[in-house]
Amino acid sequence: MFHPFRVLCLLACVAGWSIPAAGQTVWRCGDTYSQKPCPGGRQVQAEDSRDAGQRAQTSSAARRDAKLADEMEKARLKEEAKAAPAYIPPPKAEDPADQGDRTRSMAVAKKPAHFTAVSPKKPGEGKAPKKKTSKARQRGR
Repeated sequence: MFHPFRVLCLLACVAGWSIPAAGQTVWRCGDTYSQKPCPGGRQVQAEDSRDAGQRAQTSSAARRDAKLADEMEKARLKEEAKAAPAYIPPPKAEDPADQGDRTRSMAVAKKPAHFTAVSPKKPGEGKAPKKKTSKARQRGR
């Protein structure tokens, strides 16, 4: 059981810690807030204007949201653990009739071991001679 003296000491300490928090001065320095004054900063009222009922309502909503977030995380982790495996289609059964056609077409399409280029023209036959044009036609007149 708790001794009444210990309980009173504990309550006095808690009350002592909360008093400085209520009387703290807050400074606005540009877009940031600080407990220490800064050049060009201004003092801001930082008291909680809510009553006890509003504070209780806010804290219960925060607890409810945290509990809901934990439940949602657990459900997400459970769903991720039982994720469906990737679909891998089974190999196709090959038809023996198709294999016969493949071997015949592959034999026809087989290339020789070495390659020799062949020209359709005989070695003495060159390009056809160009027609001579007059200089006026070359200039575009």
